[in-house]
Amino acid sequence: MKKLLLVLLVVVLAVIVVQKFGLLNYFSKTPSEPLIKKQEVDTSSVEPLQEVDRPLIGIYYKMIDKQTASQNNIVEGAYITQIIKGSPAEKADLREEDIITQFDDRKISGSDELKILTNLVANKKPGDKVNLKIWRNKKIMDITLVLALDQ
Repeated sequence: MKKLLLVLLVVVLAVIVVQKFGLLNYFSKTPSEPLIKKQEVDTSSVEPLQEVDRPLIGIYYKMIDKQTASQNNIVEGAYITQIIKGSPAEKADLREEDIITQFDDRKISGSDELKILTNLVANKKPGDKVNLKIWRNKKIMDITLVLALDQ
């Protein structure tokens, strides 16, 4: 009896799948009838993809908001968690635990909902010089670095 119920269940599921996905129509097609009709597409107005040169500082960071900054007696901004080896950040002597507070005269807010630092970098070009204000050991420092090409 259990085997009969199992076979019946498999048959019912097979019928549901065939109906849901239209497989019945697929199997009823004659070999001379195409399953998919080709459409001609006008590609004359399509522009080829262009490579974009993205600039790179070479850091990983987390944002420090105003509340976190005040609780930890630090400043708000982009807290550097990692420096990429050989990057402009390493060459400019940025260090893990530095906090970037300003990027080319633009304050880096701790909320950073719009990814301010990421967008500021993205609006530059590889080879551009940028001026950063960073907070290290409770002192603000000025650092200039040259953005590299992100590969």
